[in-house]
Amino acid sequence: MKKTRMPVQYIIGEWAFRDIVIKLVPPIFIPRSETELLVDFVVKQILFENHAHNLPTNILEIGCGSGAISLAILYSCRNKASVECVAIDSNDHACKLTKDNANKLEISDNHITIVNASIEENGNIVMASGKSKIDFFSKQFDIIVSNPPYIPTTMFNKLPSEIKIFEDIKALDGGTDGLKIIKSIIKYASTNLKPSGHLFLEVDSSHPKSIEFFILKSKDMKLQYKHTYKDYYNNDRFVEICKINKDS
Repeated sequence: MKKTRMPVQYIIGEWAFRDIVIKLVPPIFIPRSETELLVDFVVKQILFENHAHNLPTNILEIGCGSGAISLAILYSCRNKASVECVAIDSNDHACKLTKDNANKLEISDNHITIVNASIEENGNIVMASGKSKIDFFSKQFDIIVSNPPYIPTTMFNKLPSEIKIFEDIKALDGGTDGLKIIKSIIKYASTNLKPSGHLFLEVDSSHPKSIEFFILKSKDMKLQYKHTYKDYYNNDRFVEICKINKDS
């Protein structure tokens, strides 16, 4: 019987992601190389907004894990744009790891706020522990970004054994169709994105059409499906959604 090996990222204890190196510990989700593209899309939007308006960009990351996405965004925008990130995760160990990585990269609390919180099915963000100075009910963001759990539960038997054994299943399981958390994030974005704000998501390659239909049939959310982006392997992997900047 073949022995299942621990992923090399956990053995080494750190891994390169875009232009930063982050600490990794099991079972916190290991960021994949294609997720670097998600950071690219967000950074491009930040620099465009900063050039156009010269105002700080407020970002929310839902499901921060190791902090790779938020920290890579902040690191890339240093000396280029004013950015403030709020990073949430339902796993307190993930929040602590994000904090460790922020300290390692010398990214201060002035630029990132890490909160142990989760998103509910109705799109509300609730505290998992402690208190937060952020009112997630009323807070408005320029950009929301997430690499949420999006693997359909029925697909888990096809995952490599090292993923199923060593990584947090909650960071992978997106429910029956893989859209459970994605729909919750879209609901939150519909009320908490600023007008003309952007939502960037990493999704399963089967999801973009379903997400577009979900938005089209929910006109009261005042969202517009803008674009589908491909990953390194030419799979539909990322979606961009915008908040409509008018009453209609």
